[in-house]
Amino acid sequence: MEKLLSWISLANKPIVIGVSGHGAAGKTTFTNRLLNLMDEKKVNYLNTDPYIVSSQVRKHTTIDYSYQNENHRYKMTACHPAAHHLPSLERDVQMIRNGMDVYTIATHYKQSEFLSSKNNVTIVEGMSAAFIDPALFDVKIYFYTDGETEFRRRSGRDVIERGTEINYLRQSHEERRIQYELFMHPYSRHFDIIIKTTDEQTSVEKAVFDFKWNSQ
Repeated sequence: MEKLLSWISLANKPIVIGVSGHGAAGKTTFTNRLLNLMDEKKVNYLNTDPYIVSSQVRKHTTIDYSYQNENHRYKMTACHPAAHHLPSLERDVQMIRNGMDVYTIATHYKQSEFLSSKNNVTIVEGMSAAFIDPALFDVKIYFYTDGETEFRRRSGRDVIERGTEINYLRQSHEERRIQYELFMHPYSRHFDIIIKTTDEQTSVEKAVFDFKWNSQ
């Protein structure tokens, strides 16, 4: 975190930071910590949740896939790239990179937000960020966790806060996890930094980004 903050403070150009990973992996917690350590008024924060296709649409979209020699048929989850409005997100990130003001997508649960061209730093956080052109980001950070840790975190949220039935959650979690392994995790290879989190520890599995600015 300290190296990242130092790198940001030395930036001599507008930069875009991508933070992604699957649900309950820790990406939002990390992003909030980063924002709290910076002057939030000088940072654009683009939460990509509104760029995910509505759950009302996804629950009627069934896909077929194979995993460990078994055939599966289940509704499309947000772990699949087709479940995202990727052209819209790429357009908005590209506009930011080109120094233009942007209004993000609005949904029934989140209002459109204004991103100012005057801010030198933009953080794009969410699952959708994994699927767009990695060249749109100056640094890319990916979070993931194991299946059981994800299930504990999701059940604490979905069962307690949203009233989801635990057995249904377990079944949906297993299919979601398979779709994650098949369709989303392979995109992590495009990221500069990969961090695995569990309830016990956090480990950096990849760090190929050089926190130095080109003097040119």
